Amino acid sequence: MTRERASLSRELPQSVLRTGTDARLLAEVIARGRVTRAELATATGISKPTVSESVRRLVEAALLDATGPAETGRRGRVGTFYELGTAAGWVLAVVLDQSGVRARSADLAGVIRHEHTRPPGKPGDSAAVVSGLRAVVQHAQEAIGPERGPLRAVAVSVANPVAPGSREVVALPGSPFPEGLVSPAEVLAAVTAAPELVEIDVNLAALAEHRSGGAAGADSFAYLHIGAGLGVGLYLGDRLVRGAHGLAGEIGYLPGAGADTLAGELSAAGFGRNDVDAVLNLLSANESTARSRAIGTLSAGIARAVASVTAVVDPGLVLLGGPVGTHPALLEPVRAAVAARSPAPVRLDHGVLGALAPAHGALHLALEHATAAAVRAAG
Repeated sequence: MTRERASLSRELPQSVLRTGTDARLLAEVIARGRVTRAELATATGISKPTVSESVRRLVEAALLDATGPAETGRRGRVGTFYELGTAAGWVLAVVLDQSGVRARSADLAGVIRHEHTRPPGKPGDSAAVVSGLRAVVQHAQEAIGPERGPLRAVAVSVANPVAPGSREVVALPGSPFPEGLVSPAEVLAAVTAAPELVEIDVNLAALAEHRSGGAAGADSFAYLHIGAGLGVGLYLGDRLVRGAHGLAGEIGYLPGAGADTLAGELSAAGFGRNDVDAVLNLLSANESTARSRAIGTLSAGIARAVASVTAVVDPGLVLLGGPVGTHPALLEPVRAAVAARSPAPVRLDHGVLGALAPAHGALHLALEHATAAAVRAAG
């Protein structure tokens, strides 16, 4: 053990050290799939006795299963393989937006075990949102069954801002998804005791792009969503920025070129919040004049938003996301318009996870919460 690690061990409570060791070993088992204690010690640099104690705790908590002996390569010696426990538990990621309710169930390794979708109700029908949300959770619990262990977390992506403290959905004027102004935590309390994690879809898309997408490894970037709504997910200093009221990144309220807001200006130009399909058709149209006008208007609006974000937080990368933002016709015009406006060079590209980015982000959020809580309980 290095001098620094020995000093750290003396300063930290043993419970914290145990939890850190358990979390690291569980992550290593998940990454490898099937591994012996000796292999864990070699891979992590943790002593064999410490590994043995940690594995014992994880097995007792049902987070790991011993799956049988295997030859170690030494005469007369065998090792026991360990893998993620069958009953280690599972998580649920739910996306709640204008297209309905979509749910993905996964084990703690992130392997998808079940998917279920409910179609949207009529615009403004909050009761349909409530019933759809409850239905996908109940359906998932029935499909997974008790043999997989407890449901450890439900992460819900919503198409509206979320207050950081209460995790309640925030009502804003002109929301493109007013029927989604319900409380997912309150709705789900009747059907599950699992922790409910509620987050705006743009932030979850940014989280997903950071964990496994176009911003992997970036410590500061902005994810700009252009679709039925406008929004930015900010990842700065390796952390999501939500703001005091959950309204960080609400770029639709930025001033436009005139007296209106950016969202109001685009809406007045024919690119309203509920016209996504019409906008996509226009961007792909063969008629050159209308297509060129659409590309010019949208590129100018997006460039103003990007320039505002970069002037305030100076991210190392800006990703364009959402159904309109990822249209191939916009990338180069937006790059050119941003270069003319931004105070600093901006690396700008498309997100790589497309429309599934919020679902991926919700799954990451649920898994990170679930594994951390499970390890703390095991210690």
